[in-house]
Amino acid sequence: MVKLIAFLTPKPGMTLEQFKVRWVDEHTKISSKMPGLKGYRININQAVQPDNAEPNYHGTAELWWDSVEAMEAAFASPEGVASGKDADEFCELRYHLYTDEYIVVPGP
Repeated sequence: MVKLIAFLTPKPGMTLEQFKVRWVDEHTKISSKMPGLKGYRININQAVQPDNAEPNYHGTAELWWDSVEAMEAAFASPEGVASGKDADEFCELRYHLYTDEYIVVPGP
């Protein structure tokens, strides 16, 4: 199993609420259809941050596939290409990190 963590920032001038709506409510209609996708979570930063610092990223996505090959095939598929093009419309920056997950304390 491989997990991709994507770090995203909105286009300039976009509010955090606009970013959330565009990503969570609209983009996922495309991105959630990528073949072989086993899990998908989105995390949007809260308005209040430690020391009121501006975060480097405004949200993350966590997406799981059975393997790196399955993930790369998903991004090369028509759904994956459409997802990337759509993300480019509302994201200033998208950075992908491929990870192995180690669960220390299971979430709710």
